[in-house]
Amino acid sequence: MKLPLLHNMKLFKKFVLTYCILLIIPVLIISSYAYANLSNIITDNFLNSASESFEQSLDYMNYTVYKIFDTSNTIVVNNTVTDILTRDVESYALTDQIYDFSNLQSYLCSFENNLDIKKINLYINDKFIYSSENVNFFKASSLEKTKAEDCIVSTNARFIWGSMWYLNENTVNDTLFLLKSIKNPDDLSKDIGFIRINFRKSIIQDILDKISPLDDVFSFVINSDNKIIASSRDLKDLYDNSSINLELIKNAAQLSNELITFDDGKFYLQSASIDKTDWYMVNVLSKSSILSTIKIQRNYLFIIVVLTSIMAIILAAYFVKLINKRLFQVIDGMRQVPNGQLNKYIENDSSDEVGELIDNYNYMISKMSVLIDEQYKLGKEVKNAELKALQSQINPHFLYNTLDMINWMAYRNMNKEISIAVKNLAKFYKLSLNKGKDIVTIKDEVEHSKLYVNLQNMRYDNRITLTTRLDENLMNCSIPKITFQPIIENSINHGILGRGMEKGSILISGYISQNNLIIQISDDGIGIEKEVLPLILKENNLQTKGSGYGLKNINQRIKVLYGESYGLSFTSNYSFGTTVEITLPVII
Repeated sequence: MKLPLLHNMKLFKKFVLTYCILLIIPVLIISSYAYANLSNIITDNFLNSASESFEQSLDYMNYTVYKIFDTSNTIVVNNTVTDILTRDVESYALTDQIYDFSNLQSYLCSFENNLDIKKINLYINDKFIYSSENVNFFKASSLEKTKAEDCIVSTNARFIWGSMWYLNENTVNDTLFLLKSIKNPDDLSKDIGFIRINFRKSIIQDILDKISPLDDVFSFVINSDNKIIASSRDLKDLYDNSSINLELIKNAAQLSNELITFDDGKFYLQSASIDKTDWYMVNVLSKSSILSTIKIQRNYLFIIVVLTSIMAIILAAYFVKLINKRLFQVIDGMRQVPNGQLNKYIENDSSDEVGELIDNYNYMISKMSVLIDEQYKLGKEVKNAELKALQSQINPHFLYNTLDMINWMAYRNMNKEISIAVKNLAKFYKLSLNKGKDIVTIKDEVEHSKLYVNLQNMRYDNRITLTTRLDENLMNCSIPKITFQPIIENSINHGILGRGMEKGSILISGYISQNNLIIQISDDGIGIEKEVLPLILKENNLQTKGSGYGLKNINQRIKVLYGESYGLSFTSNYSFGTTVEITLPVII
């Protein structure tokens, strides 16, 4: 199917258009593949970086918490602290209480020099005089009916971590604490007081801020009650843009600290429990932040691909134009040939393909006159060969025998047979002449052969049986006229009749193989001797007379018309028959 626009397009435009198509398709495929891989690489790098940063921050968080927890352990096992808190109130002298107060206060303040610790408080026996100091010392009863007391009693825990609202203190929002019971060394089932280590929430927030510098990263700490302890930023945006489930986050933290996806893949989540606490550190990475980076890389890739493609097209157009300029010189020279100008030579200083074409053009021009003369002579030879072929087929001997047969029929008053013979002879010569046309269809050639066999059967008492085995799709194929009849004549005269008085059969079959039309004419005659077989089509064969001369002319005519790869070939089994194979191009 031809596209008129493309078919009539100039060669330069065809080259450029083809190059663009061949460039754009692979570039699109490669770019898509590269973009997909780049997206995966960027996503993996982001997630790996986030995971590594999360692990580092978690280690630092655990270290910070551990220092506070270790400080609490140091205090609650201190012999001075436990000795003072186990004193009998009734025998606890005022001077001793003042002395103990001073010692305890100094001891507690020594830990407050640590940057992580804001304040250390002791909850002690209400009957101690300094229990109402309310700076470092508080009454143990002040813990009653607080969230802190509920957590310790309900879980039978020795310590809890919480924010100030656990103590019903709503005025301080920037402080977190560790509350730990102090056990009686003589009876560990009894609490003799509580220590509360207050530390700044900003310590936790600073760690959360360092997990990732991106805007779309939400980092926070929640406890086992799904309460937010601290966060790196306002979580309102996260709640507004996702269906975040704190219970899901806590459960995920209890199972693993691997990255998981939630909210239909809009966010990546990583969480892990903090040692020595019921807290969980959570990092939520918005997928949109990754996509924004991928989009930037995509834009860079697009710009690079577009610029590279434009440069490639410009360079291709430039080189094609150079080649096309030299080709146009050849075309211009070729246009002058029909006008008889055979002296237009092209200068050439290149040895590439176009240069070789120019050299061949110059050589062609120089030899054109000789070739024209040779072509003219060859044309005359072709016509002569065709004329000889026709002359050899319209055999006067065959015509004489046929007329003699008709005369004999007239003498015997065989009027019906005479009519049939005359009609067949008339049709035979009508098809032979074919209004001067040299090419006929296989259908006409088969009909021509049948008429010939019919006439011969009238002479030889129906001794020849002609059978055709040709598909309908072959019947309209073109073939030089009077191709079958000389072969059939040869089969009858030298094959079937060569056996004596026996009857014989001839088969015409055919098929198409590799764009070639193969016609086979087989007989069951006497056959051809092996040493004679290769001599049939030889130019210097002295035995080429009669129908043998017709075979040679058929072979020569086919080669002149279609080329040396076409023509006749013979196979024969002496005493059993001969097959003549005709090879022609498929022409409808």
